[in-house]
Amino acid sequence: MSVAQLSITVTPDTESVATVRHYVEAARLTLDARVDPDVVAVLTSELVTNAVALGAGEVTVTVRCADGGRLRVEVQDYGYGMPEVAHPAPWDPGGGRGLMIVEELSASWGVQQFLPGKIVWFELGPGDEQLAGPVDGQLAGPVDGRVDGQVQGKGDRKGPRAALA
Repeated sequence: MSVAQLSITVTPDTESVATVRHYVEAARLTLDARVDPDVVAVLTSELVTNAVALGAGEVTVTVRCADGGRLRVEVQDYGYGMPEVAHPAPWDPGGGRGLMIVEELSASWGVQQFLPGKIVWFELGPGDEQLAGPVDGQLAGPVDGRVDGQVQGKGDRKGPRAALA
C-alpha cells in the first residue's frame, strides 16, 4: 500500500516553522520525491512563516506527489486576504521577499481561496532546482491569472519549465 499524501497541523508559533520543515523533509523521503531537499526546505519555510505571521489559527501543511513526479506542498491558514508577490528594492532592509523566492525557485505555485482562509502551494519536480533563475536568458516577472478559482504563478512560462508544466 502506498502513501498518497501526508499532513500536519501546527499552532501559529514561530517554532512551528522548523517543525514543519522537518516534517516535509520526512514526507519527501516517504513519498520518494526526487527533488532538492534544500529548495523544498526554503520554499516550505517561506510559506509557513507567512501563515504563522498571520496568527489566524492553526496551520495545516499537506505534502503529496503531483503529476510528472513533482512534489506539491500546500500550506493552509485561516487568515483573510490574498498574498501578493512583492518586489522590494535591493537596499530595502524589510521583508517581503518570500513569495518572490517561491516564484523563482518553484516549478509552479498558486493560491486557492476559501472563506475564511486560503491554501498557498508550490510544486517542485526533478531537476527544477537547476532551472531556477533566468528562463530563456531573461528574469521572469510575476505571472498571475485565475484558473478554476485559483491564482497561479508561472502559468505561461516559456522555455525549459514549460515542458515540466
